[in-house]
Amino acid sequence: MKRVQSIDMIRGFCIFLMVLGHLLDWWIIKQDRWLIFYLFSFLAPIAATGFVLVSGFSAAISYKSRAKKAETSIDITLTQARNIYLIRALLLLGISLIYNTVIGLAMNDLRWIWAWNVLQTISISLLLAWPLLRTPKYLRIGLGIGLLVLNELLSPFLLTFSGQLNIYGVLFHILYHPIEAFTILSYFAIFIIGTLVGDFFFDINIIKDQKERKNAIKRVFLRTILIVGIIFTSFGIIYRFYDFIYRRTLSAMFYSIGGILILLSVILYLEEFEKIKPKKRYRFFYYFSFYSFTIYIAHDPLFFIFFQQLNAINIWLAVIGLFVLITLMLKVMHKKLGIKVSLKAQLGILSFIIANKIEQRKSRN
Repeated sequence: MKRVQSIDMIRGFCIFLMVLGHLLDWWIIKQDRWLIFYLFSFLAPIAATGFVLVSGFSAAISYKSRAKKAETSIDITLTQARNIYLIRALLLLGISLIYNTVIGLAMNDLRWIWAWNVLQTISISLLLAWPLLRTPKYLRIGLGIGLLVLNELLSPFLLTFSGQLNIYGVLFHILYHPIEAFTILSYFAIFIIGTLVGDFFFDINIIKDQKERKNAIKRVFLRTILIVGIIFTSFGIIYRFYDFIYRRTLSAMFYSIGGILILLSVILYLEEFEKIKPKKRYRFFYYFSFYSFTIYIAHDPLFFIFFQQLNAINIWLAVIGLFVLITLMLKVMHKKLGIKVSLKAQLGILSFIIANKIEQRKSRN
C-alpha cells in the first residue's frame, strides 16, 4: 500500500514543535518567559493534539492493513493482527512506566510513576481503542466529542481534590496527573477521532486507479474533512474566546483538531495532485516522524544544558544550533542504522515476533 507522506510530515512537524517548546520552556530566563506565551499561544495546542491525532491515524491504518492482508494471505491471521496491535500497545505502556519511574526517582516523588506522558497516553489509548476500531464512524466521532465535553465538566471538579487521600483525589491522580500533560480523557477523545480519519485514509489508499483516487481525495478530504476542520477551528476560536490559546481547554482541543485536519487536507491535496515534490521537501520532518518516540525520550537530558540561563535573543542561537545538530545526527542515523534506533519501528518488529511465537505455541498444543 502506498505510503502517505502527509502523515510523516504532520507527525514530524508536531514532534519538532514539541521539542522546540520544551527547549524554550527549560532554557529561557524567568524575565523573558513572555516569549513562550506569544510564540506558542497558537502552536502549542496543535503540537500536542496533532501528535496524538496522527497516532490515531497510524493505529487505524496499521491495523486495517494487517487485517486486510490476513484475508488473502497465509502469512498472517486476524488473530495475529489483533495480537500484534495489543502487544505493541503493552510494550509501549511498559516503556512509558519505566520512563515515568526514572523521572519519579530523579524527582524523589514516586507519584510520577503514574503520569500522563505522551507514551503512556498513546499506549492506553491503543488499548482502549481496540474494541472501537470496527465500530461505525459516527459512533466514534460522537464518543470523541462526548469525552471532550465530559473532560471539560469533570476536570475543574476533580482539580479541587488534587493531593487529597480520598476517592476523588485518587480519581484525579488516575485521570489528570499531572494536569498539564497528556491527560487521558481529552487525548483519548482526540486519538479516537484520529482513528476515524485513519479509516478514510485507508479506504482511499487502497484505490489503485489514480483518477478514482484523486476524485475520492477531493470528495472526502477537500469537501468533508476540510470543512469539518474549518468548523472545529472556528468553534474553538469563538467558544469562550481566547481560551483556545490555552492547551487543555475545550476551545483549544477543537481549535487544534480542526487545525490539524485543515493542514492534513491541504498537504494531502498538494502531495496527491503533485503541487509539491514531497520526496525532496519532506525529509526534515520525515526524520522527526520516523524517530519520534526515540526523540521524545532522548531529548529530556537537554533540560540540564542551559536551564533558565538564556534570554529571548541568545536562546535562538542555541536552539537553531541544536536543531541543526539533531537533524544531521538523524540523517546519519537513518543512513547508517535505519530502523535499529527507531523505537517506533522496533516496537512493531518485537510485537510481530512475540505474536508469531504465541501462534507457534498454540499450533503445537
